[in-house]
Amino acid sequence: MSTEQTIPVTILTGFLGAGKTTLLNHLLKGMSDQKIAVIINEFGDTSIDSHLVVSTKEEIIEINSGCICCNVRGDLINILSNLIKQEENIDRIVIETTGMANPAPIIQTFLMDEQTRMAFEIDSVITMVDAKHIWQHLKEEEPGQQIAFADVLLLNKMDLITENEKKELEQQLINMNPHAKQVYTTYANIDSRDLIGKRSFDLDNILNIDPNLLVETHHHHHNDQITSFVFREDRPLDLDKVNHWFAYLVQFKGEHLYRYKGVLYIKQLEKRVVFQGVHMLFAGTEGVAWANDEKRQSEIVFIGKELNYRELAKGFQYCLA
Repeated sequence: MSTEQTIPVTILTGFLGAGKTTLLNHLLKGMSDQKIAVIINEFGDTSIDSHLVVSTKEEIIEINSGCICCNVRGDLINILSNLIKQEENIDRIVIETTGMANPAPIIQTFLMDEQTRMAFEIDSVITMVDAKHIWQHLKEEEPGQQIAFADVLLLNKMDLITENEKKELEQQLINMNPHAKQVYTTYANIDSRDLIGKRSFDLDNILNIDPNLLVETHHHHHNDQITSFVFREDRPLDLDKVNHWFAYLVQFKGEHLYRYKGVLYIKQLEKRVVFQGVHMLFAGTEGVAWANDEKRQSEIVFIGKELNYRELAKGFQYCLA
């Protein structure tokens, strides 16, 4: 199959809370005339992101219960194989990886699996960088890998850092990946035309980073201090109690909370509440109204370091109306 017949693939990565889902929404709105398959992977056994992604012409496929770069790689190949067999043509695939993913095995999948290689072409590997919090995580294995394998580094939350901090971060990223283009955003607001269809992926650069990429020996180990917990509750929550609990979490647990997000069923409100948090930055907004035939349920996922399951569960139960 020639390059003209291949389906372009955008791989969107970045550490927990960098803004990948917000960026994905911007990109999808900018490509509303295309048929796009979106593959979302979450670290944990649930995907809140499907509630947060805008609904346009895209087909959203979720991979849960594992990191896409580890035990679900076979699932990824199966999904891609099924997409090839669909009667309706797909213009593009966008893969949003979990914040804990090393991009190398994902890239490897598109280069080494013969059927996948013939049908798809990597357009770009975009790594989102949380300009405010990245320094706290550079000692972790995953952010360094995500930065190293990118051909575009999207520095998000630029409104939260000073000019001097920007210059320091720019130099640090150049040291880690001198080949990647650096792009600056706030609230992940960028024109899709500035990122999509650029064919910026360069295999030679990738092989300089990892000469063994095309050898089937890739192993990836997550930091075992980082865990994820999911809580669900069909009974309504009390708004004041929820506010008190989150104020406590942000103030006293924020350092260890890498990412927390979810959908809340609040007794006092007819609409669901959608919230997202990164460390001590937290925002909650009213989402769409619950449908009459829809099951009302709160669902929260916490991802962080040295989290205490019992303490979080007790806090969640405290919020019941």
